[in-house]
Amino acid sequence: MNYRFSKLSKTIIIINIVLTLTVAVIHGYNIHRIEVTNEKIYKFMEEKNVTRYTAIRMLEREGEKLFINQEFTTYFGMFMCILTLILLYKFLKSHGFFFGFFAAFGSFVTSFVGGLLLFYVIFSKKSEIKRKIKRYSLKDEWERYIHEKVIIIDNTEDKV
Repeated sequence: MNYRFSKLSKTIIIINIVLTLTVAVIHGYNIHRIEVTNEKIYKFMEEKNVTRYTAIRMLEREGEKLFINQEFTTYFGMFMCILTLILLYKFLKSHGFFFGFFAAFGSFVTSFVGGLLLFYVIFSKKSEIKRKIKRYSLKDEWERYIHEKVIIIDNTEDKV
């Protein structure tokens, strides 16, 4: 993680990663269910020599639970989870605003709560640690003494 993140920001990013991974696991399970359903349908189509639509209706009448008509949302959800994880990783490494904004948008699509939290932390200016700015001088006490003497000598020469 980038050193500039505050503790709140780190916590919210970790929550987003966990939520996104949880949603990705759910989508992965749904993809598995889609594949199992398609296998059932194709076997039934071969056995009965019927079309896909007819096979689906006959299987539903027999009481089979099929996972159909949710393919687009499942695959899109899995794509968004992977994209969000990549953007969160880039945001963690670079601490760039655009990576953070798009990661928050992706989190908003995958898990509503995670997106809201990430947008909050980005726009509330609580994402960075407030660092004390120290002004470093390369001069030590001897150099300061000499510098002051030179300034005094220059000022006295102007008066003479």
